[in-house]
Amino acid sequence: MTRRPNPQPVSTRASAAAAALVLAMVAGACSSGDDGNAKRDDAGGWNPEQVIAADTQVGEADPSCTGETDGILRIGSLLPATGDLAILGPPMFAAADLAVADINAAGGVNGRPVEYLRGDEGTTNADATVASHLQAGVDVILGAASSGVSEDEMPKIVDACKIMFSPANTGAGFTVSDDDDLYFRTAPSDILQGRVLAQLALEDGVASAAILARNGTYGESLAYFTKGPLEANGIHVVREAFYDPEASEFSGDVDAIINANPDALFLIGYRESGRLLRTLRDRGFTPDVKRIYFTDGNTLNNIGADFAEPGALLGIRGTFPSAQVPPEFTTRLMELDPTLVDLVYGPEAYDAVVITALAAVAAGTDQSDAVAGKINGITREGQPCGSFAECRDLLAVGTDIDYNGPSGPQDFAQPGEPTVATIAIHSFGENNQIDTTTTQYRSVALTP
Repeated sequence: MTRRPNPQPVSTRASAAAAALVLAMVAGACSSGDDGNAKRDDAGGWNPEQVIAADTQVGEADPSCTGETDGILRIGSLLPATGDLAILGPPMFAAADLAVADINAAGGVNGRPVEYLRGDEGTTNADATVASHLQAGVDVILGAASSGVSEDEMPKIVDACKIMFSPANTGAGFTVSDDDDLYFRTAPSDILQGRVLAQLALEDGVASAAILARNGTYGESLAYFTKGPLEANGIHVVREAFYDPEASEFSGDVDAIINANPDALFLIGYRESGRLLRTLRDRGFTPDVKRIYFTDGNTLNNIGADFAEPGALLGIRGTFPSAQVPPEFTTRLMELDPTLVDLVYGPEAYDAVVITALAAVAAGTDQSDAVAGKINGITREGQPCGSFAECRDLLAVGTDIDYNGPSGPQDFAQPGEPTVATIAIHSFGENNQIDTTTTQYRSVALTP
């Protein structure tokens, strides 16, 4: 049977509405005021207006603590080898290995090789990994990928006056977390990804939408910052719900979506999204009759393994933060790990390591508070450079630099996170894998 990639637009207002969507708008991202969102704000400890205000401030980090130094920059990873996000781990592990190899091949940091210790953030391993890294005297912990793990482990890392640098956290709450200016991330906030998701719906002529998100920090944050722009641009959110990712089945969640009968569904989750989508499919909610949008946690080739029938995912689109990765970087990463299925957050992991190393060069020390104080400046308003060696040589002659690596420009704000991002828009093909020939890239920014 021949399948069309997408259902026909449900409204002729799409072009005009899409033109009206301003990616830099602040009001739209903060506009939702229902009781459910207010409750989640209180529980999550973040306020959207405060988040956006913080991300429009330029400045350096200024930790109150004093770190230790022994002349060697040590980085310990807290990345998913096991657990819910294990499918995202391989490209981040490979990219961290590659970054450390590149830095050390160029002479290391301040005349000494970088030391790198791998560690797992998996379901039961994060506490032990962090304790082991702190005992080993790391200056920086690379991770976590899971927002929930980062929230849990951050107090220990900050109390030890160590840097925490995530390549994959997108939760908006991290912008205003109590981190003593020691937390950084190369993944952009949900504020930016949510706006692109809303733009896609406008372009597709969506009039009504449902949001079904994984319960927890990741799902709540991205759902909030997707719902705001949707509603601000005239798309009625008929259902917003949060599911238990540990549930044995999702029939209740799916039945509620079917009963709401939206034009589109935004499914925000991790690997369990395949089971959810299977239940939706069994109820007739399929991408040939409805719009279905994924996000960075489930826009993965691995999801296709849940579907034997060709074309089951055809027409589903998903977003995740990613610049157009240079082919040579992809080649080098695949040479390091030929088993890689996706490169999700690999570039961001590579850049987190390189940015940290360059900050240590600029500070002239591995002392964590001093390194933290240089990180934001490495990413903005200087001489553009694209590799550790090139940027280090510029720093050596007193040149202010603006590092732009494989994840693209970052331009960190004072909270230590990107204010500019490129969001990749992927579409699944007939083979239930991402069709890279149709990938689009959208730029979005918060302008300080």
